[in-house]
Amino acid sequence: MTVLSSSSLEPSYGFHRTFTTVLTPETPNWVAEVEEARCSIHLYYKFPVLVFVDPYELANYNHIYTFEHYGNANLELPVAAMESEGTSVLLTLAKPNSTADSQAFRVQVPLHIRYGKPSYSNETHSTAEIEWPQLFILCPSSVSLAKVLTLDLDPQNLLPPREFASLFEGLTGYVPRNFDPDAARELEVVTVPVGQYADVFQVKFGTAMIILAMFVYIGFIMYRISRGLVNRAPVKED
Repeated sequence: MTVLSSSSLEPSYGFHRTFTTVLTPETPNWVAEVEEARCSIHLYYKFPVLVFVDPYELANYNHIYTFEHYGNANLELPVAAMESEGTSVLLTLAKPNSTADSQAFRVQVPLHIRYGKPSYSNETHSTAEIEWPQLFILCPSSVSLAKVLTLDLDPQNLLPPREFASLFEGLTGYVPRNFDPDAARELEVVTVPVGQYADVFQVKFGTAMIILAMFVYIGFIMYRISRGLVNRAPVKED
């Protein structure tokens, strides 16, 4: 049995994109047989530090998958304030809706790009690679080897991702036959503009001048308003 997998990242530019993965089992009723065996279908994503997902946004896709998130979920931090290991997401896929293509999974994960580190050289852009997600099946340890083979799963146990190992207690991971995550995996590339360290002084100076000008302007307006209030104050007559 072969599970066909393809992924894409759209649009090709900007700080807000969607990572779409389509999984298509070639064997009819394979998804139903996996469910009957009390197994579950998962996608594991590993994102570089330049890329992040918003857990609150992922919750809007609960009709397609549930998820576990690992790593710093602070949406405001730039790359310079992040740990270098990036973040990870583990999805548990729901059964596809009953359609003509009921075997296919279409999984969309919204991605966002962080502000990159300023460059010491003349480079104007920062680039990062995003690996296609890894597909695997989790089954209770009580599921027999004969059943595993019936589901066309590779009987060689899959080591769980380190950050989600606690979720694998009492479960065993497998990969569908004829689906080799290492061989089948491709890469998506993101490129974003970055600032230059040579421009830091000008940026800081310009920012300070704008703030000072705003402060002076607000002070001037407050002074004019206060003078107007004083001039309109009623004069007490004897």
